[in-house]
Amino acid sequence: MTDAAVAGRVLGRAFTTDPVFTWMLAGRPDLERQLTRVFGAFASTAARTPDGQVLLDPAERGAAVWLPPDRWRLSIPELARELHRFLPAYGPRVVRALSTLTRVEKAHPREPHWYLEAIGCVPEARGQGIGGTLLAPVLKRCDEERLPAYLESSNPRNIPFYERHGFVQRPLFRLPAGCPVITPMWRDPR
Repeated sequence: MTDAAVAGRVLGRAFTTDPVFTWMLAGRPDLERQLTRVFGAFASTAARTPDGQVLLDPAERGAAVWLPPDRWRLSIPELARELHRFLPAYGPRVVRALSTLTRVEKAHPREPHWYLEAIGCVPEARGQGIGGTLLAPVLKRCDEERLPAYLESSNPRNIPFYERHGFVQRPLFRLPAGCPVITPMWRDPR
């Protein structure tokens, strides 16, 4: 199994209680399987992106997907390559998901930065320092290269974790009716 496939599986488990993703996929059968498809697509795209980072905990309890500066937006060919995963995962919720993801993309900062597309730990491994370990190499690189980092937190419980690693909240953006809060967060290099 490739690192991207493992990351997709780990993140699929990690996001089964995420407010935004469970809202986007509400009513879909086998939520973990659908999330594995979505995060597998994210990880596969990052793995194919020059300098993209798919980081895994050695015991496969956590994963992070990072995209390098100016490579955070999917091109049309990249999107087409992953449609076979996105469409079955979102199913009848595809309009809800695309509406949400489009608004997230419109609010995305345009200046060069590293983008943390996803990070998560399987439920039984939370609180063990795995997330910080997965953040560390790219945040170190951000500091060395004097580049900021950006993410959107889809779970308010995770905001203190990101703040401990130097991220600060940015103004919220408008989301589709009923969508839980997504908090944009920015980290200047140290």
